[in-house]
Amino acid sequence: MKVLKLGLLLVLALVLSSGIAGVAKAQTVILEGSDAIGFHCPEGNSAACTYTGQAWKALDGSSGKPIAVIGGNITGTPTLSQGSGVTIDNFSSVAAAGSLSQYAALYFLASFGCCEENDSLITAPGATAAVSAYLTANKGTVMIENYIGGSAWDFAVGAGGLGNLNTQGVGGGGGGTLSCSDGETVTATGLANGFTQPAIDLGCWEHQGYSESFFGGLTSINGKGFTLSFYNADPTETGPGAFSGLLSDGVTLTGGGPSVPEPSSLVLLMASLVALLPLKKLLARA
Repeated sequence: MKVLKLGLLLVLALVLSSGIAGVAKAQTVILEGSDAIGFHCPEGNSAACTYTGQAWKALDGSSGKPIAVIGGNITGTPTLSQGSGVTIDNFSSVAAAGSLSQYAALYFLASFGCCEENDSLITAPGATAAVSAYLTANKGTVMIENYIGGSAWDFAVGAGGLGNLNTQGVGGGGGGTLSCSDGETVTATGLANGFTQPAIDLGCWEHQGYSESFFGGLTSINGKGFTLSFYNADPTETGPGAFSGLLSDGVTLTGGGPSVPEPSSLVLLMASLVALLPLKKLLARA
């Protein structure tokens, strides 16, 4: 029996060293209808800076990795951690960031920090391939500021050229009245993912709202739809259906819940236990 117990301990040590105690990576794409991070926080709005810190914590979780911010904000100064304790690395392009696997998340700033997505960041040579590999092979997290449904992001979002028609507000093709709002409200899902309702307005925070019925039914690069709304759009928005100002196809690292064994670790555990069965039978005969 002592030999069997020793064998079990050895198997357990092998499995733990292979990562069963680790947390499954997030692999998430987030559409953000706000320019709080690229515009209002650098301009000094305290509520926007609080939101920025919450976004960094949500994207980083307990990973201990830095976040790569791609692009420039309105003031041309580095994007800061805003008290989140997360390391923020600023780059002008995807290529300048180097190996993407070293980052907990990639955050793409809008053009000059406001008010529409900066497609030049993802259409630059090699950028789409690098980000696609980051999402699939490295199961990374990507957040797009002021996403307006541009086809340049279809490889990740899976909108099939229809994203813009289902985005309302600045640059969106879906019509509606949304253009400059502070009526957004954090949802229960948003709270679970590290966000709180702003105590004061964020200064014309919301420029885009995303049709939950359309984006929720997509198959993104992660094989799922954008079904998690962190912020509801302003209720005065006149477009039909429900709209979100911060829409995700998965939980953030903060909202990921308890540790989940990676599938490869589970396979290793099962194989190891099966390998012990002959040893158990041999000991029973002794």
